[in-house]
Amino acid sequence: MIAVKVMDEFHTQLCRITHADRVQRVHEIVIQLERRLKSLPERPMRRAVLVERVEAMDASELVVFLGWLQERTRTGLGQARQVLAELALEPHVFADLPYSRVQSAYSVAAQAGMSQISSMFLSSVLEVNPTVEQAFKGNDHLDLPVGTRRSAARSRDRFKLDRLMHDRDHRVIAILLNNPLIVERDVVRIAAMRPTRPEVLGVIAAHSKWASRYRVRKALACNPHTPSPIARRLLPTLLKQDLKVAIESGVLGTEMGAEARSLIREK
Repeated sequence: MIAVKVMDEFHTQLCRITHADRVQRVHEIVIQLERRLKSLPERPMRRAVLVERVEAMDASELVVFLGWLQERTRTGLGQARQVLAELALEPHVFADLPYSRVQSAYSVAAQAGMSQISSMFLSSVLEVNPTVEQAFKGNDHLDLPVGTRRSAARSRDRFKLDRLMHDRDHRVIAILLNNPLIVERDVVRIAAMRPTRPEVLGVIAAHSKWASRYRVRKALACNPHTPSPIARRLLPTLLKQDLKVAIESGVLGTEMGAEARSLIREK
């Protein structure tokens, strides 16, 4: 009873940001998303669903969305904590949105006095909007020249290796993949990363060791940045249930989705 009363009060607070029917609609999206993420076993799939939902929201809806998640987590309702955890594990979800939308969401949250939520957008607001060259060839997590990063990819420094997984220079990734400290879950993480350069995914797909691992192939096949010839080659190697999950989660484009449906009918 107390939880319901608290929720009603919070609903009233959110209605000061946008009108009541939108607040209610976003609440329903949160509940649906909690259930959907719980049913998906792989993080790349969960991230894809989460990104799709976030990208469809305007600035006010984003603030309301995060508000509901935090309130449901605080009151112990649903699987909201898992959704927040996914957002924490994928901080670039907001950075990948149009800069103007992130900036607007920050302003909406700040004006509403929701400091915890505004802080989630803050790092994206403070960053200068990168050029295409900067966004796809650098490494925001390890600001070093490419030659230095290639040398670091051979090291045993786990701190640097973790940050090199975000590298968008395929020459760095090629060296990293041969580092004996790199394990399968690391390669799956790199293969599932978005946005990324097709050349990076091509290096993984061509690797003599990692390309043979099923989880790596699945992450590559389900990444929309994977070059079509590679994705088309990998799709037939996936299990029927994984093809179904990929289609349902929307990670495959129109062309690859059609091929996956055809493969399911054949299996």
